[in-house]
Amino acid sequence: MAVLETKNLCYTYDKKRKPVLNNVSISFDEGKTYAIMGKSGTGKTTLLSLLSGLEVPTSGEILYHGKNINKIDKYKFRSQNIGVIFQSFNLLPQLTALENVILSMDVSGLKIKDKKGEALKMLSKVDINEEKANRKILKLSGGEQQRVAIARALCYNPDIILADEPTGNLDEENQNEVVNILKSLARDDGKCVIIVTHSQSVGNACDEIFDLSSLNKKTE
Repeated sequence: MAVLETKNLCYTYDKKRKPVLNNVSISFDEGKTYAIMGKSGTGKTTLLSLLSGLEVPTSGEILYHGKNINKIDKYKFRSQNIGVIFQSFNLLPQLTALENVILSMDVSGLKIKDKKGEALKMLSKVDINEEKANRKILKLSGGEQQRVAIARALCYNPDIILADEPTGNLDEENQNEVVNILKSLARDDGKCVIIVTHSQSVGNACDEIFDLSSLNKKTE
């Protein structure tokens, strides 16, 4: 069974306009990386918002382990089952890298005995050592900030990682590092990693590519 699945998913901002997403059916499995690609306006970021439970479909279903996400605890789903990584990092600049990760643990509501130890473990997993972990966010490079954002998304051990243009603000070297980390999360930790990207090289690095321009051809 797929860990996450859409069935005839439709979304319209205004009922008088044509759908941004129209009858999109996609299946996502654990242990694989997926690229969501397509021209601007095809609904890539909208799809991610729907998959994370932040938006509600106009029609159709999103299933998490076979259950409609609109019929489960949405807060628990967003704070424990799905980790989200943003292009702009969305880290709190007044906090250190370590404090950003610990804050995410607090928000998840999970009981974690040694939060600092677990946070350092997650940061180490993305090549952020303890010295850098104790730096304020703005004292880190863009690539390091994105790796902190990945650690933050991992800290409550979600089985799905959603990444919205995670390499969009990075140079090629840092892009490759981030992509390799995301691939290892799928390959070694069994995560389902879904990446929205404009980069063909990022798409080619994934196990599967879904082109929303094609999936949404019925809306033309």
